Amino acid sequence: MSEESNSDTSDPQFTPEAHLDMWRHYDSLRQAKNSGFTTANTVLVAITGVLFKEAAVLIAVVAILGIVVSVCWVLLLDRNTFYIEYHRMIAGDGNKHFWTPEELRSTPRSKPRSKLRSMLRSMLRSKLRSKHLTTVPSVAFLIFWAGVLVWLLIDLLAGQ
Repeated sequence: MSEESNSDTSDPQFTPEAHLDMWRHYDSLRQAKNSGFTTANTVLVAITGVLFKEAAVLIAVVAILGIVVSVCWVLLLDRNTFYIEYHRMIAGDGNKHFWTPEELRSTPRSKPRSKLRSMLRSMLRSKLRSKHLTTVPSVAFLIFWAGVLVWLLIDLLAGQ
């Protein structure tokens, strides 16, 4: 039995076009999730606006629902990120950095870099990656709903 590599280019599932199509598929799924969850949170914010100063208990229920929706949103985006990273690894034949842009790869230099430049480069490599940026709206809504609950609690405690 001969050993064959998973990156055999004669297999249509491993062509670059197939990987790009998969990437587009995951991107469109992520956009659909973002659209759906943004709409759900917008509806909840509108309901909160209508109930403002009317029924604190209903606002609390809406805020808790908003927190649940936001947590689900974060978890789904995290799962989507995992699938994208998995396919990047498969497409790169196990090389995790195959799809990393050339300017973000660490390359040996003849002259030493400044400390600030090294720090900025490190931030670009780790902190400002798109996988972290995709969760910003969901985390913002999560913070908003937690703030609504805190505001309600303070309002209820101040009223007593």
